[in-house]
Amino acid sequence: MNILTILLRIEWLKAAKRRIFWVAIGAFGLFTVIRAVIGIYMASTIPDVDFTLPERWPDILGAVSGFGPLFTAILMILLFAPEFSWRTARQNIIDGLSKEQFFTGKVILLAGLVLLFMAVAVLIGISCSMFSPDESGSAIFRPSDLSYMGGIALGMLVYGSFGLMLSTHFRSSGSALGILFLYIIVEGIIPLLTLRMGSRTLRDAMEFLPFKVVENLGDSLAYYPAELLEMNLMRPELDLASLGSPDIGIHVIVALAYIMVLLGLSLLNLRKRDL
Repeated sequence: MNILTILLRIEWLKAAKRRIFWVAIGAFGLFTVIRAVIGIYMASTIPDVDFTLPERWPDILGAVSGFGPLFTAILMILLFAPEFSWRTARQNIIDGLSKEQFFTGKVILLAGLVLLFMAVAVLIGISCSMFSPDESGSAIFRPSDLSYMGGIALGMLVYGSFGLMLSTHFRSSGSALGILFLYIIVEGIIPLLTLRMGSRTLRDAMEFLPFKVVENLGDSLAYYPAELLEMNLMRPELDLASLGSPDIGIHVIVALAYIMVLLGLSLLNLRKRDL
């Protein structure tokens, strides 16, 4: 049997036995359903508002971009970090896996979580559209929808890689979760502090902090220029400045760099320390 298939089977068996895995998937699905149900209700009660695909993907995926990355990081920590105290990590090595293979299994787990979350969101979106009073178009996805999904998935990988790195370093779900939330708070404060410094260069650099990059990757206006144009046409009437959108290409490169660095630090930590 191929080693990747073996690692996938091992990680699936571990995750499927954990109640938190199913609770997280259920909670993720519930939040996505709530967003879709609100859209269906508005379509049935408000004139000129519909809930059809592919037009409503920005709304459905907008919910996922908000909580999906954090869900990925938290679940990655809760599934991985306890393996050190439960000695399952050590047992995997005793049973014949190398540290590199063990680490590869965790990367497979991370990729699997991202794919699973995205699949749940897509299935819920398609299912809920069937209950809409309006008929969807012949095409379920547009190129912009697929690009948006890719941006959200990449953001989940950044958060998940961060959770994996914290798990390998602290080897405790409590400590790893604490540092995760602390970092989120600190990263949110840093841009506010730079506003007082008056440096435009420094403020621009804040756009490339890890979780800010994820936020920009999940900005729907970056994938739907027609919606951005429509919103900007209305803003002068409200005496508001026009909105801009991030350069997704640059953010994709930065996100991939963060993922490689975080995974590299995780592997280095596993190699240096005893399990």
